[in-house]
Amino acid sequence: WEFFMLYLAVTLGFFVENQREHLVERSREKEFMISLIKDLKSDTLQLSRLKIYRQNRLRNIDSIFMFFLEHPGGSVPVYGYTLASRLFGHAAFFQNSGTLDQLKNSGGLRLIRQRNVVDSIESYDQQIKRMALRDIYETNFFVDMNKVSQNLFDSRDLLKIYVDTANYKKLNTPFKTIKLNEQYLNEFLNSIRTLQLTVNQNQDLQITIKDKATRLINLIQKE
Repeated sequence: WEFFMLYLAVTLGFFVENQREHLVERSREKEFMISLIKDLKSDTLQLSRLKIYRQNRLRNIDSIFMFFLEHPGGSVPVYGYTLASRLFGHAAFFQNSGTLDQLKNSGGLRLIRQRNVVDSIESYDQQIKRMALRDIYETNFFVDMNKVSQNLFDSRDLLKIYVDTANYKKLNTPFKTIKLNEQYLNEFLNSIRTLQLTVNQNQDLQITIKDKATRLINLIQKE
């Protein structure tokens, strides 16, 4: 009888401990999923803003092409420099990765019971890594393109314009012109065309990532 009672106590204790661990893991799973949804929603919001940024960039590129079709060389209205300067700067995507990093580094993915959710998280993570590499390429290309842009416009004409503060807000006036260093014009326009292709490709990828994030949010909520 004493042996039976001891065996029963150990068995029940083991069962209770397993149930406690099970409940703790289910609670951690839920906490991780709530936090991950929050991060994914932040990602989709950032991707929406980046889409607007990239669409504006593509419109600026179109304006530059139209400008140089109308002004193929020589001295051009200073508005051409204004258009080129609108391409300065780059906006990259920065993932809200806190929860996903915890899941990967602490073995938290094993807590997720639904395999389809795990697969979707890993697929999303792969697309994010792909976007990070493309962002690096776009940034590096943009730096090189800016060097060509700086060589295209005659610096002495720029000084004449910017040294007179009264003319600072009159860059759009047609009588203000600036000389082009035409040996750089072909390289500049080819660079702009490559930038246009890169921005389009990265925009398509970001649309795909946003769609994956939205589907992942819906899947987690469903499961």
